[in-house]
Amino acid sequence: MVQTMEEAVKQAKTLTKQESICLLSPVASSYGYFKNFQERGRIFKELVKKEEIEE
Repeated sequence: MVQTMEEAVKQAKTLTKQESICLLSPVASSYGYFKNFQERGRIFKELVKKEEIEE
């Protein structure tokens, strides 16, 4: 388990095998962290792109 979306993306990168897909599927609502699901998705995509650049 992780505490932030950034930690989740980093862990997903570590655990996901090359040429595989990792699906974001939160098990609980995230209203306390994000305005709505669109914001959550936008931030997720930004973090994934950031991780790709840092490779």
